[in-house]
Amino acid sequence: MAAVGVGALAAPAPALAADLPAAPNLVADPAEADRDFVRWLSVHDPRATVRSVARSALLGDTATAFLTSGYTSAVDLAARNRARQLDYANRMASTHPAQFYPWVNATAQRAANGTDAELAAYSSTGYAAALANDNAKVPYDDGAAQVTQADRNFVRLLVIAGTGATVQDRAAYAETDAEVAELVRYGWLSAAGIDADTFRAQYVADEWTRWRDARVAAVSAAAAEQAAQAGTASPAAAIQGWRNLLTRCGRNPTGWAGLEQFARARADAWTRILQTTSLPAAVANLPGVRAQWLSEATGAAERSAWWNDLIVYAQAATDAWADADI
Repeated sequence: MAAVGVGALAAPAPALAADLPAAPNLVADPAEADRDFVRWLSVHDPRATVRSVARSALLGDTATAFLTSGYTSAVDLAARNRARQLDYANRMASTHPAQFYPWVNATAQRAANGTDAELAAYSSTGYAAALANDNAKVPYDDGAAQVTQADRNFVRLLVIAGTGATVQDRAAYAETDAEVAELVRYGWLSAAGIDADTFRAQYVADEWTRWRDARVAAVSAAAAEQAAQAGTASPAAAIQGWRNLLTRCGRNPTGWAGLEQFARARADAWTRILQTTSLPAAVANLPGVRAQWLSEATGAAERSAWWNDLIVYAQAATDAWADADI
């Protein structure tokens, strides 16, 4: 690579653009890149409120405004909703003793320890349904009397299989028959959902920061490049712009590759459980949990490829401008 020049302004050779790969949207069309990222958030953010607001932004063609302020507002709204719903579930559990309201008490505790989706469902319809059962004196069965050896074996397997921190922790504390029954009938699936949501929440938060940083760097690099092409800035400015993007974003593909490996390991753990003989009939949703982790692995691979395309383009642009500045 030729040394970076700092002297007279000069446009690159006409062949420069032909030597480059296709420009990613973040470079060629930032507005479309905004829409793409909002679309990604509308699928991958674990918070239903955020996904809903993101979809509305796409329908209303307000993706850029959503990224400017709407996303932060949606995140705050989701947090307030969850706090309110958790308070409601805890209050229902404390004000409805199990000896008088077994359905309300059990379902309220289950919701309070569940996923955001389960918590929201309890606030909207779950409490009313449970109260109706209690008022109608429908007997509540905690399932303890029906626990089998297959149930206990399944719980022990969850502790050691590497399925996720929440699953393992809750399985480790299921000791009595009633606790085993609760875990097999409801708790393991809820815990698996929490582990998946935690994984998604972390990578969404990280990607939100990385993507905004990359957008600023890409727009700045493209502007410097245009100025160099027009002869109002030196090739050194264009080179520095693309190098800045490389410095900021160069490790992002590797980070996503690590997330892909993590998700595949989770899927493999659930596969091993699926291959176990004599699983309890209550765990029919196991294939769905495995499929979710496989989907996460595919999504991480796609995101790694997206970042790699950006890095490849930035490196090619850096090299092309350096060659032009001879």
